[in-house]
Amino acid sequence: MKKVSSLFRTLVCGTLLAGALAGCKPSVQELSLEIPFKCNAYVTPLDSASKVTPAFANNIIANGYSLPNDAEMIPGAWLPSYQQEVAHQVSVYFYTAFTGKLQLGLRAADVPQGESVLKVKCCGESFTLKVSDADAEMSYYIGEVDVKTPGHVRVDIEPVSTTAASYPAFSHLLAAGEGVGNLTAKTSEKLVFVSEEDVKNQVPHFIRRGPSCHFNWHTPENTEYFYNEVFVPVGEDVTGAYFMLTGGDGFYMGIQPIEKGKTRMALFSVWDTDTEKGLIAELVRSGEGVKSNAYSHEGSGVQNFFRYDWEAGRTYATLVRVRPEYKNGKATGASLYTGWFRGDEGWVFLAEIRRPGIQTYYKGAYSFSENFKPENGWIPQSVQFPSQWMRDKDGNWNELLKGTFTCDGTGRDEFRRDFSGGVTAEGNFYLRNIGYINECTAYGTQFERKGNGKAPEIDLKALIQLAGSTDDLSK
Repeated sequence: MKKVSSLFRTLVCGTLLAGALAGCKPSVQELSLEIPFKCNAYVTPLDSASKVTPAFANNIIANGYSLPNDAEMIPGAWLPSYQQEVAHQVSVYFYTAFTGKLQLGLRAADVPQGESVLKVKCCGESFTLKVSDADAEMSYYIGEVDVKTPGHVRVDIEPVSTTAASYPAFSHLLAAGEGVGNLTAKTSEKLVFVSEEDVKNQVPHFIRRGPSCHFNWHTPENTEYFYNEVFVPVGEDVTGAYFMLTGGDGFYMGIQPIEKGKTRMALFSVWDTDTEKGLIAELVRSGEGVKSNAYSHEGSGVQNFFRYDWEAGRTYATLVRVRPEYKNGKATGASLYTGWFRGDEGWVFLAEIRRPGIQTYYKGAYSFSENFKPENGWIPQSVQFPSQWMRDKDGNWNELLKGTFTCDGTGRDEFRRDFSGGVTAEGNFYLRNIGYINECTAYGTQFERKGNGKAPEIDLKALIQLAGSTDDLSK
């Protein structure tokens, strides 16, 4: 790997050409704002309408659970020559609250022997960049663009041709000017990206996958059932998303797209109560076609998977029941968690799980939208919740009309600001996150909608029978 020279070439704006040293401003030395590729860059398709990350993305930019302060493990973004025929580019993102002229440059981590031609695009401008191993420098001026509105800026670096064994590996996007407030470092709320200092303390995996966002619902006392509907808009069912509808203390249920063109699923997970005390969740029974197994990768408990080809643009529903367990009229000290999913064909029983050492009704109701594939953190996703109801132990239905918006640490700590929630014109609660959208809802914002006052028509006796329960069906 070539060492970075202390001498920087001043280049003609827009094109890197050997010997072109006159009439250009500023010099690369003056591009003092450094944006690491490590947590701010993605491999994206050239087709602007595509929402599919190229399959080889992890070969170019590592998501890594590697040591975040080990620069040699993740040196930067590579543009490998053996995949020249596959249309792709590397896209770098950052947020600026400023407008005005923005000067851009690139710092290379490695320049193989030979010459590479790249196209760099930003804010509607396009520049040609030639990088050769004959160059003594490792930092290159690209050109100047105009940031006309505050928000996320995207810089695309497209491989065009190379005579080298591979394209250069770049470690940083360089920037300066009014478009970043003439700043030299990340400033809270004014300029947002993952800085070099941040990289030392954060695992790229969590930053690159982007912020999760949630709605926390008020749960009335003695709630036994939570019914929630889900609607994923067409095009928002991105691979790697998890749209969690019906969650609570110690469990959650939602839907996932697995891979493009492959079967999707409904998922119902219940955590162990206390593994150190031997209070382990137990599967009582599961439904037909449901795969159940123990898990331990995020805590531990019982997971239940039901493969179902749900479609974007259609409305589905889940129902979760939580209540204390009784035997011979006496409380056992455990609780039962039962989940159902409603597809186009009607209700399906997923599973009933027993949690020992806890006696409770439904607590801590919430829903969320999450992306668990870091290489897809550049693709926006959204979910809507059209109708939500809770039923107490005495059989009274209560419509949910208020929700409190929250986000995870990636949003709270301002590593990213692409997350939002609210109420649609149709009256649906919605969550929208990742993809560097120019939306950012304040943590703790409360939203309220108008309800329709019509409780869901559910034959609970039939669902209890479907679950094989021995409960009193007269309720």
